[in-house]
Amino acid sequence: MKALTLLRYVLSLIVVVCSGSVGWILGASVRDRPQQLALLQAALSRLETEIHHGMMFLPEAFGELARIIPRPVNRLFHEVAYLLVDGELPLEVAWRQALLDARQYLVLNRDDERILANLGHNLGISPRGDQARHLAIAREQLHGQETAARQVEKHAARLYHALGWAAGVALILVLI
Repeated sequence: MKALTLLRYVLSLIVVVCSGSVGWILGASVRDRPQQLALLQAALSRLETEIHHGMMFLPEAFGELARIIPRPVNRLFHEVAYLLVDGELPLEVAWRQALLDARQYLVLNRDDERILANLGHNLGISPRGDQARHLAIAREQLHGQETAARQVEKHAARLYHALGWAAGVALILVLI
């Protein structure tokens, strides 16, 4: 009888810890989004500088961004550079494919993806000044998204964390 009671307590503890971990993971994704949006803005600013003032081709500029921007955002630019050079795809197609692949490692919502996808339609097909203007517009839109994400982060991260633990405790109460 004591062994069965001990087993119940151990399994209850495991359920609570697992559900708390799920809440923590969900909260971490909410915390990561503003940071990733800020890194994307920095990358677009650097790309704008390279296009407007530098004499670097776009695949080289994307490769340089992949080298200097922290993970996981650098993977987006690495993927674009790879698809442009080795995949021999047009920039618009490479950008779209890299954005689709980025869903696996970036925490972007549909609006973020739409902003970046719209940018991909305008890169590489217009004069430097026009591309710089499109990059500035995308950066401003991402800044608005980052501001909204920081507001959501303040409340949602703690909410997910608390709900994870509460769901575990509620499940144990139901099962007991």
